[in-house]
Amino acid sequence: MTDPLSRLRARTSVLHRQLERCAAFSRLTRDDVSPADVTKALSIFHAFYHGLEDELMRRLAATPFAHFYRPRRALLAVDLATLGAPLPVAAEVCLPASAAGLLGVVYAVEGSALGGQVLGGHLCRCLGEDFAGSLAYFNAFAGGTHWQLLLRVLTDTLHEENAVDAVGDGASLVFSSLIGLAAETGPA
Repeated sequence: MTDPLSRLRARTSVLHRQLERCAAFSRLTRDDVSPADVTKALSIFHAFYHGLEDELMRRLAATPFAHFYRPRRALLAVDLATLGAPLPVAAEVCLPASAAGLLGVVYAVEGSALGGQVLGGHLCRCLGEDFAGSLAYFNAFAGGTHWQLLLRVLTDTLHEENAVDAVGDGASLVFSSLIGLAAETGPA
């Protein structure tokens, strides 16, 4: 039998790969990425976090996991303003009921910050250092200490009964919500 963290990763891997293949996000990894591609992705992220963040922070406050979520909506608003883009309407996001489910949301969001650091560097190389002022969302959470602390708590939580399913549901909610928003905005 595999360890709980491996089971969680396996449980969410299909949605994670689907998200990475969404045109709005996969365009960001290309060498011919454009400012319009970045604006589209940031708009999707902002709609998601605008619909999620206040309620997530409120509900996390009643759990031992509150300090693991780092707000992102304001960073996205600054990036979009720098790009001259309007702020999108908040997406409807239904959060899981359990603390373990909320931890799953945090796991997916904070995990994406690691990829965001790599992506931020790629975008600066492709679009120029002058574009870096539009990438606060990707560059704000450098360093892996926060992630390592989260993984320790996550691993402990995953050993509880039914926790892999609850955490997996929360992480899957993040992936499926972003996939849906990318589909709603149409092709890149």
